[in-house]
Amino acid sequence: MGRLKAGSSEQVVWRARLVLGCLALVALCFQQAPGKILADSRIELTAAPGRFLSRALHLWDPHTAFGQVQSDAFGYLLPIGPFHWLLDALSVPDWITQRLWWSLVLCVAFLGIWKLCSVLEYGVPWTRFAVALLYALVPRVFGEFPIEVWPMAMAPWILLPLVSPRARSGWWRASWSALAFALIGGADPVAGAATLVVPLVWLISHAKLKLALGWLGFVVAASVWWLVPLALLFQYGAAPPGPRWLPVIGVVVGVPLAVAGAHYLRRLANVSVSRGVSRRVVPAVVACLAVAAAAPVVLLRPDGASAAIPAHWNAAAAWLDDQSAPGSVLLLSTTTEPLTALVKRPMAALTADVQRRVDSGVGDQTLRQELNHDGVRYVVVRNDLADTLAIHESLADAGIGRVAYFGPGGPTRIAYPSVEIYDVGATTPGRLIPRSRLVAVDGTADDVPTVVTALGGSGSAVLREDNKLDGLPLIDTDVSQAVDQQPSAVVLRSQQIGRSGCLHLGVRALCSQDQAADEPRGLSRTVQLPQAASYELRGMALPKDGEALERLLPVAGAITATASSRAVTAPEGRPGAAVDRDPGTSWQADPDDPKPSLTLKLPAARDVRGLRFQSDTYLDGSRPAEVALHFDGGGSIRATVDADGYVRFAARHVQTIKIDFTATKPLQDAHRSPVGVTEVAVLGADELRKAVDPDRRVPSYCGNGPVVRIDGVAATTQVAATMRDLLKRRPVPFSLCGATSVSLRSGSHRVEVLAGGGVVPIETTLVKAGFGDVSVTPVQGVDVWRPNPAELTVEVPDADEQSVLAVAQNYNAGWEAYDSTGHKLTPIRIGGWQQGWVLPAGPEQVVTASFMPARSYRAGLLLGLVTLLAVLATAVFFPKRRTGRSIRR
Repeated sequence: MGRLKAGSSEQVVWRARLVLGCLALVALCFQQAPGKILADSRIELTAAPGRFLSRALHLWDPHTAFGQVQSDAFGYLLPIGPFHWLLDALSVPDWITQRLWWSLVLCVAFLGIWKLCSVLEYGVPWTRFAVALLYALVPRVFGEFPIEVWPMAMAPWILLPLVSPRARSGWWRASWSALAFALIGGADPVAGAATLVVPLVWLISHAKLKLALGWLGFVVAASVWWLVPLALLFQYGAAPPGPRWLPVIGVVVGVPLAVAGAHYLRRLANVSVSRGVSRRVVPAVVACLAVAAAAPVVLLRPDGASAAIPAHWNAAAAWLDDQSAPGSVLLLSTTTEPLTALVKRPMAALTADVQRRVDSGVGDQTLRQELNHDGVRYVVVRNDLADTLAIHESLADAGIGRVAYFGPGGPTRIAYPSVEIYDVGATTPGRLIPRSRLVAVDGTADDVPTVVTALGGSGSAVLREDNKLDGLPLIDTDVSQAVDQQPSAVVLRSQQIGRSGCLHLGVRALCSQDQAADEPRGLSRTVQLPQAASYELRGMALPKDGEALERLLPVAGAITATASSRAVTAPEGRPGAAVDRDPGTSWQADPDDPKPSLTLKLPAARDVRGLRFQSDTYLDGSRPAEVALHFDGGGSIRATVDADGYVRFAARHVQTIKIDFTATKPLQDAHRSPVGVTEVAVLGADELRKAVDPDRRVPSYCGNGPVVRIDGVAATTQVAATMRDLLKRRPVPFSLCGATSVSLRSGSHRVEVLAGGGVVPIETTLVKAGFGDVSVTPVQGVDVWRPNPAELTVEVPDADEQSVLAVAQNYNAGWEAYDSTGHKLTPIRIGGWQQGWVLPAGPEQVVTASFMPARSYRAGLLLGLVTLLAVLATAVFFPKRRTGRSIRR
């Protein structure tokens, strides 16, 4: 009786210690960035768990990235999603919800190893406690997100029913183990499957083959709810992202190492005692290991933690949802979080072509047209992560204006608001495209926007490999392989637009010494023609920084300027920028120039009595402090620049003034940069500073455009542009001089369009003579109504010719559409990615479409629920003791 009481007392003590261990793990979770939300793999779980779970019930997600098959959202239906939803429904703060989930993960791992070691009788209570604590702590250090650690936390619970020494039936063992596996969920299938390795090895090594087969059956039954969606995901969508292998390896080896640790720590302690070492040494070492494992969690502060989702994101989402105009939202960022979790309006995906255009700082109608055809109505720019000056200039040049902004200024060169919303203009989620407005492009989806713009911008295109309509005009792109169809046009484009040394904020030029070059020699491609034909040549070019452009800038009768050096090669940073009356341009010396100087030359000698130096706020250059002035190459004076930028001297009749900058005023924080000035006013002749007329047309003549060579034979071109186009680096058109077309024989031709005349070509089009005389039938916008995520209905107007109904969502073979008569429509991929169907000519009708795999998805979820409940019923109601029907042996 005394032993029983002692044993019971000891059990009570260790149960209390287990409770304290769990409380310590909870405290550890809550001490990390208290009050702040940590970055997670699924921000929707914290921001809007109810909406996230609702979307997870549908295979097709029309809300994200132009519509797509759910990635792994279904895997969160149990248990992670309901956990977050319940706490959200109880109005628990988001950061507390996160810490409670982490606390649950660690405590489940801790108690699981303790229980497993106790059942297997490995070690003694203190070694079991130690390895259980270490097992819970180590994954917290290496697991970035709780979803990565959760399978490891559940791993001991999957093995536990199978190794229970009590008289249990095989049904009981298999069902409870399968239920533990079901609680892992399907968010990380690889890590989940890894938890089955150790139990399977144990069953086989103990010759329990019959139990192993029954157990695997129960595991499959408990996993149907995510196995069926996963199979559909592989069939109709993209494979989920690969796992992080460190947590997966931890799942496989963690449980055996923990059990072995409990055993060998006991032996190590016994050996140390037998050799005269204090019995407290080994526990002390283990305690130090536990402290070391917890130290990173205590000491390190996670990146990206915030007190809450900033209010300006909620305000931006509310503004977008309040707008009645149809169209999706495009966030110009590498991540769509947190907007995608807050906004109800569908989100677009950032394509490679749009990314290239907005990052270049060069915008044109192609960008706006591409967004319009993609069904994008609003573009959101986030300024809290990176410098977005190029994006702002691209949008401005494309005529896309800002309509709303939220939040404080970001940590960038220009203090833009944190979030800005731009309106692309009226768009529709669907289009009815007449066959006569379609072309087949032999290229990639990124080529399509350039092709459509080059051909007038009023139509659309299909890629050649997606074409299901015979007789469409073929448009060749940057390819050199032989073709079996005569191209109606050849469109060659530069893959990278590059960036000038200066970007613009309104009229202000913000310049950098770094300048990206984009194919400086232009375009050089091989074109294959099966037949001889005549082609008209035209294209678009970008102004190129250099002497050719700057020769156009001097104004007759104005002061001119030269310098010892310049830091910026763009025309906005030329020496003449100091006397052009433009506060948006500035001259700055090269940083390596030891004796910077600026020389001003008047058109004729004048009486000059002083200078005034002006510097723009955003000029990254030191301000003049002292100067040495040389007049007409003769005498000189040294002078100090006063606080207002003035240098005054006795009137002198001079034509040339050389300014040596002998001392400068450093910028903030004593940072010294090369001297720079925005304007130098000449007192007594200041009216001779004259501005460049931005509306002045550039003289157009043969030879001021790119150099064209076809099979080595040169042809001259000319451009049409204004000075504003050149200075703002906007695309300008060029064409051949004289004869507008060139005759090409059949076979291979080398087409070279090289930089010349101060411009570099970015696109060249060869159009077959006569092509373009298409039907006047316009492309019509249509509304798309979605009764649920997996269905859509479109009211299609009457059409005089065969057409294509295009919906601004990703193409997927699972979508099927039917016309008003019930006839199944032929699917076709538009523009390389959009969903489309071929419609015959006919009267107005209603087209209905459904994502057919959605039925299997919902059926799989329902079947999975039934089989999971069956496994649960078996675990709860089946006798625990073995019976004759037991499958244990």
